[in-house]
Amino acid sequence: MVAAFKGCQHMRIGRLTALVAVFLLVLALITATTVDAESKVRRPLRRRDPLSAAASVGNSVVRNRLIRPTKKPFGSTTIASADKEETAATEPTPFIRRTSGGLTRPSSSTAAPTGAPTTTPKSVFQRPSRRPGMRKPVATGGGLSTALSVNKNDDKNVRPVGSGNADKGYKIVCYFTNWAQYRPKTGKYLPEDIDPHLCTHIIYAFGWMKKGKLSSLEANDETVDGKIGLYERMMALKNINPDLKVLLAIGGWTFGTAKFKEMSATRYARQTFVFSAIPFLRQHGFDGLDLDWEYPKGSDDKRNFVSLLKELREAFEAESQELKSPRLLLTAAVPVGPDNINGGYDVPAVASYLDFINVMAYDFHGKWENTVGHNAPLFSPSSDSEWRKQLSVDHASNLWVRLGAPREKLIIGMPTYGRSFQLTDTARFRVNEPASGGGQAGVYTREAGFLAYYEICEMLRSGKASYIWDDEMKVPYLIQGDQWVGFDDERAIRNKMSWIKKNNFGGAMVWTLDMDDFTGTVCGNNVKYPLIGAMREELRGVPRPGKDVDWAQEVPTISLTATTLPPPIQISLSDILNKVSTKKPQLLLPSIPNAAPVNGSNAKTICYYTSWSANRPGLGRFTPEDVNVELCTHLVYAFGALKDYRLSLVGGDSGIKQNVDSGNRKPRQRVSVAVEGDATDVHARIQNLRTKNPDLKIILAIGGWAVGSGPFKDLTSNIFRMNQFVYDSTEFLRANNFDGLDIDWEYPRGADDRASFLNLIKELRLAFEGESVTNKLPRLLLTAAVPASPEAIAAGYDVPEVVKYVDFLNVMTYDFHGHWEGQVGHNSPLFPLETAASHQRRLTVDYGAREWVKLGAPAEKIMIGMPTFGRTFTLADLSKFDIGSPASGGGIPGPYTSEAGFLAYYEVCDFLQEDNTTLVWDNEQQVPFAYRDDQWVGFDDERSLRTKVSWLKEQGFGGAMLYSLDMDDFRGHCGSGRYPLLQAVRQELTADNYQVQFVYDGPYERSASSLITSRAAAKDPNVLTCDEEDGHISYHPDKANCAMYYMCEGERKHHMPCPVQLVFNPSQNVCDWPENVPGCETHFTAGTGRR
Repeated sequence: MVAAFKGCQHMRIGRLTALVAVFLLVLALITATTVDAESKVRRPLRRRDPLSAAASVGNSVVRNRLIRPTKKPFGSTTIASADKEETAATEPTPFIRRTSGGLTRPSSSTAAPTGAPTTTPKSVFQRPSRRPGMRKPVATGGGLSTALSVNKNDDKNVRPVGSGNADKGYKIVCYFTNWAQYRPKTGKYLPEDIDPHLCTHIIYAFGWMKKGKLSSLEANDETVDGKIGLYERMMALKNINPDLKVLLAIGGWTFGTAKFKEMSATRYARQTFVFSAIPFLRQHGFDGLDLDWEYPKGSDDKRNFVSLLKELREAFEAESQELKSPRLLLTAAVPVGPDNINGGYDVPAVASYLDFINVMAYDFHGKWENTVGHNAPLFSPSSDSEWRKQLSVDHASNLWVRLGAPREKLIIGMPTYGRSFQLTDTARFRVNEPASGGGQAGVYTREAGFLAYYEICEMLRSGKASYIWDDEMKVPYLIQGDQWVGFDDERAIRNKMSWIKKNNFGGAMVWTLDMDDFTGTVCGNNVKYPLIGAMREELRGVPRPGKDVDWAQEVPTISLTATTLPPPIQISLSDILNKVSTKKPQLLLPSIPNAAPVNGSNAKTICYYTSWSANRPGLGRFTPEDVNVELCTHLVYAFGALKDYRLSLVGGDSGIKQNVDSGNRKPRQRVSVAVEGDATDVHARIQNLRTKNPDLKIILAIGGWAVGSGPFKDLTSNIFRMNQFVYDSTEFLRANNFDGLDIDWEYPRGADDRASFLNLIKELRLAFEGESVTNKLPRLLLTAAVPASPEAIAAGYDVPEVVKYVDFLNVMTYDFHGHWEGQVGHNSPLFPLETAASHQRRLTVDYGAREWVKLGAPAEKIMIGMPTFGRTFTLADLSKFDIGSPASGGGIPGPYTSEAGFLAYYEVCDFLQEDNTTLVWDNEQQVPFAYRDDQWVGFDDERSLRTKVSWLKEQGFGGAMLYSLDMDDFRGHCGSGRYPLLQAVRQELTADNYQVQFVYDGPYERSASSLITSRAAAKDPNVLTCDEEDGHISYHPDKANCAMYYMCEGERKHHMPCPVQLVFNPSQNVCDWPENVPGCETHFTAGTGRR
């Protein structure tokens, strides 16, 4: 009974416990639901106040020359604060101009710098493709009046700036100009004035190019001496909006084409720019690069522009993989004129490398024309001629599509400025009516034919202007007396955004942030950035505070009716032909005097000098002063180091160079010997050898047996890493006065290594060729130390391709046998023994050298290796001392080289002078060997080397390579004078007037860099003649007056003055301070000419 009672009691308790558990579970679920609901209610979207902006914009004068003083203008005062640095400038504003492009070249010169008269040479009949003043920085000036307006659309539930639906993927790309900082007072525009959420991408305009490398332009772009620069201040915006991408632009209209043409002309020049751009962008926090080349023209430019984009994109990809960082973006600003597009852009190729394309869909018409036309019509008006119908946003954008650009990559340009005209007849104000020039300069921008949007708003607010909406073009314009202005307002912008979405384009690009009403105090409704805000609302779904200004309701309007085409103008064909220049550029080749063709040269003597030889004791110590510079044509310093994939003088092969080039050789012992003394001091002493022999070529070798294959594999496994090494090395060699580079990769093996070695050699040669042309210097030499065993050659070298790029090959015809084998063998036999096995017969100087020729190497590029050392063995049986006899290991180390199985020639001499030493001349192998007791050494003496040189002359090889100088008897210890082996080689090479015959006809054998072509060869060097390609612009100094310069525009020459107190700097193509220009330092105090 008790047990039954207890059982029932346990059952009741269990049921009660279960009920309690269920209750608690339900309670927990209810609580969780309540908390979640509360959390949702308690998490409203936080509103972010837009950044405050200045209330007015400043002034400066914009001209066609870049004015870039490196210090503040005279008379300026600076007040530094945490937000801005205000500068009351009395000098011109630095700027770079950029534009959209049209059909052919401009018909007038660009405007002169500040204070200079503007000259406007007229074209006979051609329509311009490039207009002066297009896409330029617009400076503004002093105290804008506050515009009074009524807010007609006071939204109560406005979404916060920077939030909203961004999942549609449309881009809003906004350009920021670094010259806007110079505007006075509140008109100054700085990174802090930017709303970080307004744009998806901001492009910082512009960087610069110095010596072919990416650099900053303004003195305060970069942070210097603790003063935070504009770059760093711009990057601070990404702390507020981490999704914002900031790119750096280089180029612009005033930047011109010359620097781009030169930089893109050769692979070396392109890669120099590429590998300067990547670290520069990363260092300053940029997310990419925007190229604004205005414009590539002709087949060469078209091809080179694609090559530049390709190499930039490949490097960006490789660098991203290397650093495991997001890839840098690559974009470009491109023109809209059909002639410019077709003449300079391989559209499918260009589009394939760019992340997106900024189409400069504005500047279609302007003061360079004699009829009024809109700056950026969405569609062409019916009154346009067929030719002018090409000049619209719709036509230009779709032309890029028809030529092969993906729609989603096209970002359509939107101007925040207008173009103005002066009407010839105020009663005729429609599009295509006559104009007598550009409209009056704005109060703030101060440039005829150009007005910022806020200046246009002021005209409309004045009550004197009439607003006209053109329903054909879908854009407005205004008239005020004889003034005519075509511009974009909010209505036009929203129309264009709808058109972008309908046509599936990638987004909108804005030129520029600072020309919109960024203060919100001018145009009305207190809306900051009314135009850009409308773009964001339409494309990104982010409602903009405030209503649009409806100018048709705010100011007087004029209604238009459609017009017909103007009557055609009759022009006779003969009149046109008479006005077309028939001048054609002619390529002038230098005259070549009549002479017998040169098809041979003296043989080379290549001498290796090892860095560690200075550490040998006593008489074995070798220094640069021990080199006999008269006996070598080329001195190869072994070795430089590869540190962080960059060339260096410190380090290198720390042991004796010993080469194992066949699969059956065992790795030898590696001897670590630190290099004595300072590498820089040794280098300087080596370079000083040229004072004794100016013809001596000094080459730096990299690699060696102790370095092995690993570093080369790592270096070439990534294209970014390898190309960075190539172009760093080019500069390193020049900076350290080397004449070339010797690649000693021991050894590439397998298909991957084979391809990597070839790529490395190819890139180096291309870089050396390009650097020579760019810097007008003799080309750096490129050589390689390569094995002689057939197995190693076949495993690692695409011989026909390798020989295209090297100047010569140093074939290491030694180390065929050594202590890694179990039997005695000679170090460097010329021929095999008659009884040798088939494999052994391949291990000779003769076979190895001829194998290179057999596989495609020209004999004249082969240098035969001559060892100044011997290989030693310890005999296993004293009665067996011939070739092939068993050995128990390497011979006893020498007193100076200190390595078992190895003796320098001067150590061999000591061995030979010991009692009971037997010297044997092997008539079959044509080399000597010697033995005493259980020690055996195979080496080369004067007789064997003379025999080898005689043989190489019979084979037509290019010369001899000695490894190495420091192991010859450089002190005359053996009794035959100093350098007996080198002397024997040199004497035999020069005997019988031996000439190396050149029969190889590779791609670089008649290098283009040696044929100097000049279109100005026959011209008077004292007279500047402009002969640029059509539409290209270049700048030249006036040799008689520092304050003047010449601007060549095609074949037109304009004489231009610099602003007051500035002189022309030809190295940078800018007007600069006199102290920065050699020869012009005292121009304003001591005369006018250059010194």
